[in-house]
Amino acid sequence: MLKNKTILFLSYWSLREPLNASAVFPYLRLLSERNDIERIIFVTMETTTRFLPQVDLDIAKVEHVALKPRLARPYLLSRAFLFIEGIIFLMGAVRKNNVSLIISKASIAGAMADVVHSFMGTPYSVESFEPHSDYMLDCGVWKKRSLRYVFAHYMESRQIRNARHIITVTHNHRDDLIRQGVNKDRLKVIPSITDLDTFIYDAGRRMAIRQRLGIPSDSKVGIYVGKFGGLYLDQEAFTIFAQAIERFPGMHILVLSPSLHEDIRRKAHIAGIPHDRMHVVTAMHVEVPDYLSASDFAFSTIKPAPIKRYQCPIKNGEYWACGLPILMTDMVSDEHLLMRSGIGGAVYDTDLSNVPESLDRIARILDDPDHKEQMRELARRYRSIDIARGVYEETL
Repeated sequence: MLKNKTILFLSYWSLREPLNASAVFPYLRLLSERNDIERIIFVTMETTTRFLPQVDLDIAKVEHVALKPRLARPYLLSRAFLFIEGIIFLMGAVRKNNVSLIISKASIAGAMADVVHSFMGTPYSVESFEPHSDYMLDCGVWKKRSLRYVFAHYMESRQIRNARHIITVTHNHRDDLIRQGVNKDRLKVIPSITDLDTFIYDAGRRMAIRQRLGIPSDSKVGIYVGKFGGLYLDQEAFTIFAQAIERFPGMHILVLSPSLHEDIRRKAHIAGIPHDRMHVVTAMHVEVPDYLSASDFAFSTIKPAPIKRYQCPIKNGEYWACGLPILMTDMVSDEHLLMRSGIGGAVYDTDLSNVPESLDRIARILDDPDHKEQMRELARRYRSIDIARGVYEETL
């Protein structure tokens, strides 16, 4: 094992984007614990202009560098300039700091790492590798002949050929890549892991959050964490929320989202959700476990498509860790097979026709007095940081 290695960890998300806190920071902590790593240069692309909560990046050995776009508009030109400037910076950082490995988070960051690799030969790995281009195509955000799709799809194919390791988030994706001829030794799986020390049920916080929001202690609460639209259901999600309120009299809906609260409340009104049963909050990532503790079950409303078998929602592990069964779109991630059997939650068909029956299955889980520990055990088994630790032992 080589000592005193310098790792460059690249994220295409802004530092304060909630995805970094949940999908990157735990990995940075894991890397910082290793004796063979001396420095971690953490690079973020500061592309988000909307309000974001503050974050605490206090991780040993980690030095943060924020790259900001010089152009705000037009969108495509701004992103193109940032991509080029980012590559120039990365090449300089690799040379100056004798970087031994670039770890890129997801395929967009992986595209930049691949270009650096082409010029300098620096090895790189891609974590949370997913066919992002096909996700965006399937959900209608990109067109097949659009520049963004063609470029992203091409760069994803390059990463599959050139990366030292491709780390997918589902076994479904790894198995399909093996069938396509990719060497299985280059393929690893790390699902979207969950910090089980941070995400844990707290009865005291449950009571405090409910009192703050004016939710009765005996009311059921269904929570959704994240955005609407794009890869996720939009108005349809609120239709599901409304059906849940019908199934559980007196129920409240709690939404944690960086999206505009006015838009969320407008969509809730269209779905017929009473104003006093809808609670919308923008919370720091460290506060999310408190709101999950205040809830009884969770929604994971992802747009349906066959390719979503490759997706592994971060929020699902966080839900389970706090004891929440999940109502989720069918055919998503590896865990949809568990939920089809009534383990960990329930899935609904893509046309939403069986949502009432799925809610009945959620109700049966909630009737089990041991269900919270059962959900947490699923998080331990399928989303533990120990999975990532084992993969790092094999790949670093």
